[in-house]
Amino acid sequence: MHANPSVPMLDPASRSSGVHFLSAHAVIRQLIRSSGVGPGDLVIDFGAGPGTITAPLAATGSRILAIERDAAFVRKLNRRFADRPLVKVVHADLRTVPLPSKDFFVVASIPFAVSTVLLRRLLSRRSLVGADLVVEWGFARRVVAARTAETAKWARKYELRVARRIPASCFRPAPRVDAAHLVIRKRR
Repeated sequence: MHANPSVPMLDPASRSSGVHFLSAHAVIRQLIRSSGVGPGDLVIDFGAGPGTITAPLAATGSRILAIERDAAFVRKLNRRFADRPLVKVVHADLRTVPLPSKDFFVVASIPFAVSTVLLRRLLSRRSLVGADLVVEWGFARRVVAARTAETAKWARKYELRVARRIPASCFRPAPRVDAAHLVIRKRR
């Protein structure tokens, strides 16, 4: 797995912000391949940052909604994808941005701090077809193993499984914990 030199290196002071960019090309390719998205599919990249997942997603021919809260990244994304009509950059918070009523997929490396909120939003939508998410390792294990009323409700509608562990070294800067590739698929 190779680090992506286009991912900005953050100074040590910014590490406390919780911003960690997935920078391993092999992991990004695996996320996209696992999702099975292709031409015409609607795909959301939550927390798009510098576009390290958005760019390869755009190459699939999917229609991409790159959701980003940080205004500086929104400006960079708008410039980077100005000539890509299938990529729409949305300046919004993933916790409150309206979700599509039409079938959609999610392929994203989401901020660990908002994983629970986002999962609750996604799994309450009938229009979510599938998601390939990078989340904190312990969170992913709790989601697939938990037997709460909430997770039981999710499990009736969706298959939830951990595809693989993703080492902290696959991020810039590296978080203190490993991550996981969490796969979510609507049950037929």
